[in-house]
Amino acid sequence: MNIWGVWKLWRKLSPLLKLVKGGRVSKNILRSKIFWANVLTAAVELSGALGGLVPAGALQLTTNVLNILLRLITNQPVTVLPTSTEE
Repeated sequence: MNIWGVWKLWRKLSPLLKLVKGGRVSKNILRSKIFWANVLTAAVELSGALGGLVPAGALQLTTNVLNILLRLITNQPVTVLPTSTEE
């Protein structure tokens, strides 16, 4: 393989390597604010606890806005599998 072949291979694999490196410093999904906000709103929706209090679709809109706000203040990716750097 010549130098240009190696360069092309590196350019294709570089984004994948960044993804793998980023996975090592990510946090567990159980420590994610967005995950727990979604679990809470899904539980409220499934239980029907707010059935007569809020109009249909209002909880979905609230969940969407909450996800957007939490994503704006979150700067760390999450993983489902535990990482070796967790406490």
